[in-house]
Amino acid sequence: MLRKLQSISKLLKTFRNSILLLFTVSVFSCSDNESKKHLQNISEKHFGISIENGPRQGFQYFDSARCEYDYRYVTTTITNDSIVPVHLEIYFSEEYNSLRTHDSLNSKVFLLPRALTPKRQHFDGSMSKELKDFLDTEIDTPISLDTTINPKEECVIRFGVLTDIEYVDPMRIALITSIKNRSALSLQLSIDNGLIIPCGQISFSTK
Repeated sequence: MLRKLQSISKLLKTFRNSILLLFTVSVFSCSDNESKKHLQNISEKHFGISIENGPRQGFQYFDSARCEYDYRYVTTTITNDSIVPVHLEIYFSEEYNSLRTHDSLNSKVFLLPRALTPKRQHFDGSMSKELKDFLDTEIDTPISLDTTINPKEECVIRFGVLTDIEYVDPMRIALITSIKNRSALSLQLSIDNGLIIPCGQISFSTK
């Protein structure tokens, strides 16, 4: 009888440990998935404007001197959910140049031409010739955007980041907002380690 009770106790202990292990694996799996989701899809809604940042994508890039870089880009969709048109401006100010000059930013950040859609950046699983030509010859030419987004319409833009492989490749690239004044949102590009780069604004029509 004693031996039978010991056997049942051992069985119950094994069952309890199995349940505990399964629960622990499940918790860590969910936590990991949430972390990946947070890194890849960062969205926010503010004053009738929705901003959704898609997953980070990219390639390895070699320049004409065969120096290797991590090229990454993110597609951002800005939707006007309000009842008035909004004015969208994207540009990198002198503050960005200052970050580059003082080595606070190890990456080159830029707005991609709107024609360089994800489909036109990829070719047979690798970098397209169109994207390679842009990175080779046009990356240092500043690109800005000045447009109006009408009510219930959206604007799709893409930010690129080029990082020498001797530096850490940024995992987070996201367009975010902050309140500039009552009629405008300041647009900022958020990079790893809390680095914020001013890059434009959204103004609301007062008419």
